[in-house]
Amino acid sequence: MQYKHTQVGIVTLAVFGIITALLVFASMSKPEEPIGFVFIVLAIASVLFSTLTVKVDDTNIRWFFGPNFWSKSMPLSKVMSVKKVRTKWYYGFGIRLISTGWLYNVSGLTAVELKLTDGTTVSLGTDDADSLVAVIESHLNNETKPLQAFG
Repeated sequence: MQYKHTQVGIVTLAVFGIITALLVFASMSKPEEPIGFVFIVLAIASVLFSTLTVKVDDTNIRWFFGPNFWSKSMPLSKVMSVKKVRTKWYYGFGIRLISTGWLYNVSGLTAVELKLTDGTTVSLGTDDADSLVAVIESHLNNETKPLQAFG
């Protein structure tokens, strides 16, 4: 059971693009202001937070932004339940502590909510929620099947 999906953060990139356009306009209005550093910061942030990749293997679920930045993982054995959820628009994008727990997302309002054995919740934003839920449910179902006696 292998799963890997990368969501491109269209909204995140659009916001960075708008900020860049505003800065270009501002730098033309006041060319004496040194804002080159701001362009560098925006470029780095765009690369680091423009995608969210979720990977599931036989034992772990792992997610990270951009080129393996801000990587998190957990054993699938810690997941009690999984479901597709719709997040609120005002939760924003990036890494957020919301009312239900941690939310990691780059675009859109769809997420997969993982209820963990310690009582916490982690939500992973994705544009492939149905497939991710199916993979994790498959693991949960395989893990909870009773062993059959042979004899």
